[in-house]
Amino acid sequence: MADEWKKNLRHVSSPGHEEGHSPRRSVRSRSSEPNEEEQKWEAEKLIEETRRKREEEDLRCLAETEELNRLEMQKCEADLRELRERQERRKQERAEEEKRLAEKKKAEERKRREEEEERRRIKREEMERRRQAEEKRKMEAEEMVNKPNFIVNRRSTSENHDESDDMGNVVRAKEDMSKSKEQLEEEKRAILKQRIEPLSIESLNIEQLIAKAKEIHQKIYNLESEKYDLEERFKRQQYDMMELAERARQMNKGKKKGAVQTEHDKLADKYSGIPPKVPLASKYEKNLDRRSFADKLKMFSK
Repeated sequence: MADEWKKNLRHVSSPGHEEGHSPRRSVRSRSSEPNEEEQKWEAEKLIEETRRKREEEDLRCLAETEELNRLEMQKCEADLRELRERQERRKQERAEEEKRLAEKKKAEERKRREEEEERRRIKREEMERRRQAEEKRKMEAEEMVNKPNFIVNRRSTSENHDESDDMGNVVRAKEDMSKSKEQLEEEKRAILKQRIEPLSIESLNIEQLIAKAKEIHQKIYNLESEKYDLEERFKRQQYDMMELAERARQMNKGKKKGAVQTEHDKLADKYSGIPPKVPLASKYEKNLDRRSFADKLKMFSK
């Protein structure tokens, strides 16, 4: 803008006279020189004012920029301060949490040791009670360990044997057969509880283990002997029952049929405790009487 003003001023104040101009025109040009100076001064003033405004605008922008930078720095400093405070607070909380966890771990470890000690104490007391109970059972079983809990009457090999042996076997067999299944199971459990002892070898050395093995071997030998005696007794009882049944059949010939069982009951040998078989009809009636069971029931129910 200042350059344009200067150009205009130079154009206006250029010396020389064109051809055809009057002297009056030159006088008027000389009179306009003060106006040109005034216009030049005003242009310079305008230029200075424009420069001053631009400088003020630059200063104002610079101040605003500095203010924005200052505010930004303050915000960054506040954020950094808050971040440091947060980190310090987290560090303190983490230290407190680690301290609390360490105390909790110590308490759990102490509780675990106490529980372990309590379990060991209970285990020692239990082992002591078992040891005392085992010693007591051994003392109670020492008298009967080598004694059988039954009596086997062996039949004499001579021809003139005593018939009381046969009757004794038959009586004992009938007593065993008359027992219920629950009674037999109860006797079995009682005998097993009496004979089977708990085996504890944790605290035994080599010599004690050898002695314990010999003791168990002797018990097994005695049990096998008693088992053989029981099997022989059972065979003897079966033979005696068959023999007595044959004698009864021979004695009851010609008498009332069905009074005495004339044949051996195989089911009684297979299943103990069942009632004896009762004959409902004679062989004569089975072969000649053609009436049905319903007809017989109707006739006898009248």
